Amino acid sequence: MRYEKLGGNVNNCTTFAAVSCRHCLLVLLGLGLFLTQPWVVAKSPELYGQEYVRIDRSWEDGSPRGLPVPREEYSDADESAFLEQIQTRELSGGPYSDALAEPLSSLGNYYRDQGKFDEALDLYERALHLVRVNDGLYSERQIPLLRELLDTYRLAGDMQALDDRYEYFFRLYGNGQPPYTELRLRASLEYLRWQREAFLLKLDGERKNRLLAMYELNKRILESVAQSTAVGQDWYRQLVLSQIRNFYLLQSEIELPDETFTFLPSRAIQSNQEPGLEFKQRRLEDIQRTSAARGRSLLQELIDRIASTGEAADLASIYLELGDWQQWNGSSNGANQQYSKVFQILENAGDTELLEQWLGSPAELPANGDFWQPATIAKDGRRVVLFAKYDVSARGKARNIQVSAAKPEDQVFASRLRRRLSATRFRPRFATGEAEAVERVSRQYELIVD
Repeated sequence: MRYEKLGGNVNNCTTFAAVSCRHCLLVLLGLGLFLTQPWVVAKSPELYGQEYVRIDRSWEDGSPRGLPVPREEYSDADESAFLEQIQTRELSGGPYSDALAEPLSSLGNYYRDQGKFDEALDLYERALHLVRVNDGLYSERQIPLLRELLDTYRLAGDMQALDDRYEYFFRLYGNGQPPYTELRLRASLEYLRWQREAFLLKLDGERKNRLLAMYELNKRILESVAQSTAVGQDWYRQLVLSQIRNFYLLQSEIELPDETFTFLPSRAIQSNQEPGLEFKQRRLEDIQRTSAARGRSLLQELIDRIASTGEAADLASIYLELGDWQQWNGSSNGANQQYSKVFQILENAGDTELLEQWLGSPAELPANGDFWQPATIAKDGRRVVLFAKYDVSARGKARNIQVSAAKPEDQVFASRLRRRLSATRFRPRFATGEAEAVERVSRQYELIVD
């Protein structure tokens, strides 16, 4: 037998065997490379708020993270006055008098403002116990006291205790189960918001457990509320937007293997992983693969629910969320369809203020504060302020980026911000009903440095 090779003949003995062996060897080496090296993964866009943030922006979904809450000023004599008031009420009503809760809380506020966090926490706990004794375990009077406890743990920097207290808070108010009263729904949404914050703060050794748990919890409550005629439309809306924020976090955290190499025995490679962790990883990957469609479906269902009865601004805000979600996921054409609907609704309603606020200039995505971490901005008193000028294309990409530092010693960070802006997806300017390119956008940013 003879073989053709480049117009010539080679014998099937030594030459062909050598070529074949070399080819097999290269294939095996290539497979070995894939087996020992990480796979190529699909990367999400820059997470606006995680590495840099505009100085003139803040977010409802963010939290003060250690920033003091403004309160009335106390004089040095107030401590003794509070103590005297507590003693008087104990003598007249006994140690479990309902009237004790208020002065105990006020003295707790005083100690907290003095930086005496342990003393404040003891007083809040005592006041909370009295409310439970007198009003029952599920009294709404506990909410202000629980809030004081949560704020004080935050100010004290004890985030693990804060996490534990949120677990108690959530169990106390229904654990996400029906009947869905206003109190239970508020508690569920606040708990989910905290879970996102705790995820960003990296309180767990295995963050994916928290990520999967909060997604599943939000999904369960949302599906249950969707079937209830007793729950108002606004609660459903808030739960949908909460799940969209969870999707943003999930997309940022879970990197999918390149589908080109799915034939490789990946699970065998990770044989040292605990079975439970492997299951959760696979579950998160499955959610990630369909997250863009899931998020789009949730927002479209919400639009269908409020289209006939909702206010124009409410309906436009959901179209804006849907546009941002599609833009974030790389579908500029789909996003522009939603932004066009936002423009039409607000223009028909004559709401020029919202039109300018939402579509008058490019916006860094995600524009919901999901990754905003203000605590790290001023860490150790260090603030890196940078000035940036750039163009934003009609497809939401920053170009021709120029960055300068407010202080000469911070100029070394200019290239870092330039890279971040280049990787960020923007909501384009849409003030005329069509996506527009904008030149020489000028903004001031604070870079989050360790």
